[in-house]
This record gives sequence, structure tokens and C-alpha cells, in this order.
Amino acid sequence: MPPADQNLPDLESRFLPPEGWHWDNFTNSKSRRLRYGFVMPPGGAPDAIVIGLQGLSEFGEKYFETAHDLLKRNLGFFMMDWQGQGLSDRHLDNPHRRHATSFDDDLADFHQFLAGHIRPAAGKAPLVMLSHSMGGNIGLRYLIEHPGTFAAAAFSAPMTGIRALRALAYPLRLALTAFFDRLKSEDYVFGGHDWRPQADTRTEKDRMSADPVRSRVQEIWCLHNPALQVGNVTFGWLYEAVLSCRPLEKPDAFNGIKTPCLFALAGHERLVDNNATRRLAGTLPQARLIELPESYHEILMERDAVRGRFLSAFDSLLADALREKKR
Repeated sequence: MPPADQNLPDLESRFLPPEGWHWDNFTNSKSRRLRYGFVMPPGGAPDAIVIGLQGLSEFGEKYFETAHDLLKRNLGFFMMDWQGQGLSDRHLDNPHRRHATSFDDDLADFHQFLAGHIRPAAGKAPLVMLSHSMGGNIGLRYLIEHPGTFAAAAFSAPMTGIRALRALAYPLRLALTAFFDRLKSEDYVFGGHDWRPQADTRTEKDRMSADPVRSRVQEIWCLHNPALQVGNVTFGWLYEAVLSCRPLEKPDAFNGIKTPCLFALAGHERLVDNNATRRLAGTLPQARLIELPESYHEILMERDAVRGRFLSAFDSLLADALREKKR
């Protein structure tokens, strides 16, 4: 894995590392190296530690603006690059192919990251989850397996289901993706390709954000450091994603979850299944659901009005959770 470029791209200061940002690595149980970054507020006494669970093909640099926002709220922020993206180890010889062995591996990596690197730094500060898309899938599964770990959890456009497959009943969805996984697991899904600049590929239907500046941040970082580039997913990733959505569909999956949750849905959603998230949120009495009709998939990279509404709801969720902790 090439070393990170220590120079910075030509971006506004809000998109660059906040003062005190640190990078580090750890090795998981399968000898893969995973990169993570973190920052603590001045004085080192945060009101809470926010743990970011990034979406598909993202990386820590993309969340520097969010890190700045959280520091202003006296919150610490940690984020790990998942296997297969960012500057963590990739699965295949072609690093652009976003493959997956099992989302269970990501769950295990997250647990190791939490236990070995976040808890020692957090001290008595409560832990708060802030996840996007694929990270929301992993985060929800973690809540099921480790209830009580988080004081609150926020989900931006969570991958509770895959929109392109939502018309298929689960047995057919599973059979179809399993067939292609066996046939060509490491090949791109139909139409998939190596990373390209947005100008070469982006159309209206591919839009992730309507903000003209934030929508280019990921591309600018990828041009600055090509090691961050990731292309489309493989059939293997798609099959594992279908498998990982299944535990979230069970009616009693969240019976033991007491964590206050915020779910935010994008009105212009083309990747994840909003209906699946609505159903899931309906099973959680402590869940708050906000609909953002003008938003595209990447809510935290949206225009100020949309992004601000999500952050305002996050602030409310956090304030209530912290008050509850003090009782």
C-alpha cells in the first residue's frame, strides 16, 4: 500500500485536516492492515466520542468537514477505513475492484477498533455512532450484537436494503446474487469499471449531492492521492451486501435495542431502499425518522440547508442522550 501523500490538495480549510488530527494503523485477525484517524477537542475532555462508519468507497479525508463540525461541539471523532477502501488493505490485485469477503469481517474489524483503540482514548465519555450508507448496515448489525455500547446512533441513508433489488423476494435476490458470486465473484458487476474522474462518468442519475463544492471533495482527494481511488463493486461484494441486509429484515431483530436512533432518508435516493429503512425505524419506539426530500444520497455532503437539518437533528439526539446519561 503506497504511503499517504503528506501534502494537501487545493481545498478550502473546512475540507482539510483539523488541528490535532492523527493517522494510525492496526492489524486485524487476518493480518490485514487498517488505517484510522482521530481528533480530540482542545483540552482532551470531550462531551462524547463520535465514531464515524463511512460508506462504500469512502475514506477518512472525506469527513474532515464533519470532524471540524464535531470539534466545535466539543466532541471527539474517530473513523476507520474499511477493508477494501481508503488506505486500508485491499482484497484483490486490482485495488480498484471493491470486493468483500464477508461483512462479518467488517463487524469484527469494527469491534477490534472500538475495543482496542477508541475505548482507551474515550475514558468515561459516552460513545455515539454516526454512519452513512454501507456503514449504517454494519452499525445496525453491531447494535444488534452489542446492545448498550452506544449512547446514541445516527444513520445517514443507511443500507438496510439495496434499491435495485427491492422488487425481488429475498430467496430470489439471494439466489441471483449467489449465482453470479459463484460464477464471477471478483469481476465487476455489469457496467462496473476502475475509478474515473466524475467528469468522465457522472450523469444526473449518478448524482450523489447537489452541492457543487462538496460533491467534488472525494474526487479531488482521489486525484491528489491515487491510492484512495476505488472503482465499482464486484459480484462478490453485492452478494455479501445482500447477506448482510438480511439480519435487519427480521421483525424481532431490534427487540433488545434501547439505543436512541436517528434515521435520515434522502428524497433523491437511487442506491439504498428507503422503504426498508422506514419499516425498520417503525419497529424501534426510540427511533426518530427525518425525510429530506431535496437530498441526494450523500446527506453529509449536501447543500447547507439539507446538511444543516440533519446536523440539527443529530444535535437534538445527542443532547437528549447526554441528559439521559446524567440521570
